[in-house]
Amino acid sequence: MEEKGILGVLLVLFVSLFMFGCSNHSSENSNHGLSLSTTVSQSNTNEQTSVESKKNFKEFYKPVFDNYQKILSTPKEVNAIADLYKSLQGSERTINSWSVENSVNQADEMRYAFADLNNDGIEELLIADLNLSGKYFLTGLYYLKAGKPVLLAEGFTAGHGGARNAALVYKGGEVLELSWSSGTGQGYGTLYQLNDKQEQVTILQEKEIQIQANDIAADFGKNASDQIDLRGLDWQKFESSTSSKTISSEEQKAPWNASKSAKLEAFIKGWGERLGQPNYQKGIAGGDVGADHLYTLRDDGPGEKMNAEYTETGLGNAQYRIVERYSNWDKFPDVHSYYFAITNTGEAIVFHSPTTNGGVMYLKPTENTEIQAEFKRLVEEE
Repeated sequence: MEEKGILGVLLVLFVSLFMFGCSNHSSENSNHGLSLSTTVSQSNTNEQTSVESKKNFKEFYKPVFDNYQKILSTPKEVNAIADLYKSLQGSERTINSWSVENSVNQADEMRYAFADLNNDGIEELLIADLNLSGKYFLTGLYYLKAGKPVLLAEGFTAGHGGARNAALVYKGGEVLELSWSSGTGQGYGTLYQLNDKQEQVTILQEKEIQIQANDIAADFGKNASDQIDLRGLDWQKFESSTSSKTISSEEQKAPWNASKSAKLEAFIKGWGERLGQPNYQKGIAGGDVGADHLYTLRDDGPGEKMNAEYTETGLGNAQYRIVERYSNWDKFPDVHSYYFAITNTGEAIVFHSPTTNGGVMYLKPTENTEIQAEFKRLVEEE
């Protein structure tokens, strides 16, 4: 509650502060290269094909709307959100995972609006959370660079770890992004300038900040009268997903489900006891890492990074869709970890890993024919 009091004081200074629940500091995405304005080459001078001549700017921001169609139709479940994040379309700056989780959890309150913030005839896309007080807290601001949407700034509150982000919009096309820790109040601020003709934005200022200070915006030469009142924009609800029937159909055809998972768990218990390793547990306790930190293990040493993702259904976009993980970490250092994967061609493969330390895991196909055969049977089971 003490933190909310601090944020309440800050809201007097700027109405755009976003503060609902969920990763990493976004300020690290700042790049001094942004200050190098790049003139957009126009390969076709026909005014009818230019961005300026198009009235429907939603067409240019379609990748963003496609992402939010997925985000706002995702169940409020940890695994579902983790799988969702891997499927989103990227751009020069990837949407923060906490922003994704915030949006999933506040799906009914999410809104979008278009506004020409720097008066160059090109509209920017703003995404915000409409809270119960009737104020809009900016969660994402996109601009067009050579006709492609680029994420400039965002607002979020991490579900754990204390990371906070806020985005404030000022007259003349200036945008202030603040990133800080709720524990110390220390962070970083960057003031951007939106340029015309779809050029890269310019960084006007960037400096360390102390969020408890009385007037953060003043440190950047800004005050409340310079700020754009977000309530004056034409905010719209996102369109509802029309793909629920398709998703349901895909789930029915998914190669892995809860029933198969339960059968594998029962098998693992008996199989481990027969091997004299009775304590296999789900997950890789003590050494679990993200799917993007999995590498192959060759006979002569570490191999290449795997194109892998974690999924509960076996559906996905990666070459290896890992549906289950088991380990007997209580036997450290004699640890065996197993990853159960379905490939993009439908093949069932069980990977074994002897890794017990470090930020990566090294995997190779298991030599145990019994566990491989059982997993294959379950995957192929109707």
